[in-house]
Amino acid sequence: MQTSSWNLDHSRLEEVPCPLCRGVRFERLATTDRYAMGLITVGCLGCGLVMTNPQPTADALDDFYANHYRHFYSDFGPRDGVPTLAHIRAQRVDRRCDVTADLLVGRGELSDRMVVLDIGAAEGSMLKAMGDRVPSTRRIAIEPNPTFGRFAMAHAGCEWHASLADLRASNPPAIDLVIINHVLEHLKQPGQVLESLKPLLAPNARVYIEVPDVTEYGKLVMLHIAHLYHFSTDTLAQLATQAGFDVRLIEKHAPAKHPLSLRCVLAVADPASTRAPQLPQVHHRAGWDNVTACARHAWFAHAKRAVRSAVRRRSRSAAA
Repeated sequence: MQTSSWNLDHSRLEEVPCPLCRGVRFERLATTDRYAMGLITVGCLGCGLVMTNPQPTADALDDFYANHYRHFYSDFGPRDGVPTLAHIRAQRVDRRCDVTADLLVGRGELSDRMVVLDIGAAEGSMLKAMGDRVPSTRRIAIEPNPTFGRFAMAHAGCEWHASLADLRASNPPAIDLVIINHVLEHLKQPGQVLESLKPLLAPNARVYIEVPDVTEYGKLVMLHIAHLYHFSTDTLAQLATQAGFDVRLIEKHAPAKHPLSLRCVLAVADPASTRAPQLPQVHHRAGWDNVTACARHAWFAHAKRAVRSAVRRRSRSAAA
């Protein structure tokens, strides 16, 4: 099992209302997680959103991502935290990004001379796929990790900013297409982030979002510190609508070497429209049974991880 000096004591946790309906009544679904940190996963009794609660404070999360994230997620990222083309190919990151780029080109959401922004761009593979298909696009990456940001500039031929605040300070051009690929579930206030994008967007801009699908969860590995929210089709559509967007596409998606997911395309809702937002039929407990099932045999999942970690340690010692 992974070990680290990073821990979640009570001083680093806070109870938060549901960001979707502002509700404060929850049903407890799981009391363990991938790394046995003691995370509690709940379902909101008001709207059905599945979320971590209590959550790490903003300061705790900043510390985690700055100093500990690569330790816990080394199995799922490049060796030593440094991006390489070999890792991109081995993990089929390039293939996943190609599929998304082809979808957007086929739908007419990506075309000549567009300005494309990728929030949480990592090593830049998504922007590279966009540029390979439409070289005339201007591509901008938001990536807080400077090692990844610098790699993205070389790999994707893009601009790089460490945060949305840095991008805004640079007086950017109007954005035609925003990519939020397996990032929304990490954000403490995902709806607020979506809403904050609207002043940056060009007329007829689109937002592409991809997140894990909570109704497809089957293993404890899906519950972990990096994912604060677990979306179903209904809760993702509600979040987008509340942030002032129209849902143009929302569907299940099976990316290569990645969790079963949801993907959607959003457009800014017409503020002059008087029609009521069309929310989907809400299934209040969508994915709840999946989360409970993930935690049911947690002891077995933790035992397997401990064995794998021990084997890796022995292999490293032998190699040294």
